[in-house]
Amino acid sequence: MKILYIIPNLRKGGAERIAIDICREVNLRKEHQAILLVLSGENEYSYQTADIPIRKTSSTVQLSLLRKNKVDLRDFELAVKEFQPDIIHSHLFAAEIFSREKIYNHIKYFTHCHDNMSQFRNFSQQTFFSKKLLTEFYEKQHLLKNYLKSNNKFIAISAHTKKYFESVLPVALQPNVFQQHNAIDFKLFSTVNRKRNFDKIRIVNVGSFIPLKNQQLFIAIAEELLQRKLSVEIVLLGKGPTYEVVKEQVERKKLTGIILMPGNVERVENYYSTANMYVHTSTSEAFGLVLLEAMATGLPAVALDARGNLGLVNDNENGFMLHEQSAKVFADKIELLFTDRKLYDKLSAGAIDFARQFDIVNYVDKLLNLYAQD
Repeated sequence: MKILYIIPNLRKGGAERIAIDICREVNLRKEHQAILLVLSGENEYSYQTADIPIRKTSSTVQLSLLRKNKVDLRDFELAVKEFQPDIIHSHLFAAEIFSREKIYNHIKYFTHCHDNMSQFRNFSQQTFFSKKLLTEFYEKQHLLKNYLKSNNKFIAISAHTKKYFESVLPVALQPNVFQQHNAIDFKLFSTVNRKRNFDKIRIVNVGSFIPLKNQQLFIAIAEELLQRKLSVEIVLLGKGPTYEVVKEQVERKKLTGIILMPGNVERVENYYSTANMYVHTSTSEAFGLVLLEAMATGLPAVALDARGNLGLVNDNENGFMLHEQSAKVFADKIELLFTDRKLYDKLSAGAIDFARQFDIVNYVDKLLNLYAQD
């Protein structure tokens, strides 16, 4: 079986990471072959993609509500002709628009629903008064025609996302929504040499700096822990629109020695190895791959309920799931993990056991079975 994976780019992000891991694992199966096709040249995963066949296409699809659509698929058509895929599996909305502009009858199509894509929201009164919403509604209607033509299948990464897509897709496509949790390359993280350095609280967090990731809360958490006379270091990995805002607040609060912000890094597992717990403040999450990565290295997790991550962090088993956005509540659980070594060891072992269930090997087995269904 030949699978063509399509994604807009390879900037740092959960969707990009899982697409890379899937492509690599598929290519480890002798009877299967996969290529990752990108729409633009950015690759912030050069280290992780050295062994993956990647093709950049010069083709473009630009839909316009008021003007003629601009479509040039010549290079894409050449890629399809050369590779002759049985499956096209797309990631993120731009790849949806691009890859469904021309439907091949002999190819099966799969959409990876990494989150509740806002472009699929149902029409409402607000749509009339927003050019952005009107454009997205037009794109959705255009896309739905091609979905119906191709009998498109949808892979939702959580029960929350599955419910969303069943509510925004036509009745004919609703039976085509399948739930399959995302996965991690367990062996990459489980072999991390854990130093278990308990001279201070060492927290790590990974995520794009956007409002929903809520990194500002770490400032209040740090202040709360310092008030309790606890020694703490917090490492926030990632970049994005709110990075400079958070950095300025950290500097203004004189916390630069406490909250470190290295930006995007090549090997996040190195930072897991020097931490002793993972803390996640996101207010909305479709799933939570970084939680699994951290737990695979033995880090207990303290996370805010962000809907899509429910079920990943279980109280007193692999960490703590919090249901209020309170720095005090976060600090209570962080302090408990730091001071109760017996509890820490239990949750650390539980984190590893839990993350093992989400290994990419098992995931690809299920995915290939889904591809093979009529």
